[in-house]
Amino acid sequence: MAIDLTITYFVSHEMLGVPSDEDVEHFKDLLSEGLQDEWPEAQVSIEDDEDARAQISGLSGQSLQDVQDRVDDIVNEILDAGAWKEEEDSLFGEDDESTPGPVASGY
Repeated sequence: MAIDLTITYFVSHEMLGVPSDEDVEHFKDLLSEGLQDEWPEAQVSIEDDEDARAQISGLSGQSLQDVQDRVDDIVNEILDAGAWKEEEDSLFGEDDESTPGPVASGY
């Protein structure tokens, strides 16, 4: 008997700090990939909402709690890794450092 597992995770922008739209989309892509890797047969969707939470259907009891706990672990792993964040050093080129070069004096 196959289980129809559906996982919908609601992403709150506040959980990501002050993200750009690209950061939010990248986080959602990574989360979708992580959940799909863990449960390849599940229907996974990632939505925006004011409150971060998972909505899981197709399971009950201890199985539901185990999946909820693993979803929370995956979310925390992605948040902790920070791979979804846009690089902040884009103000300077790779060869350009924030330290100014020598200043010519007029003497």
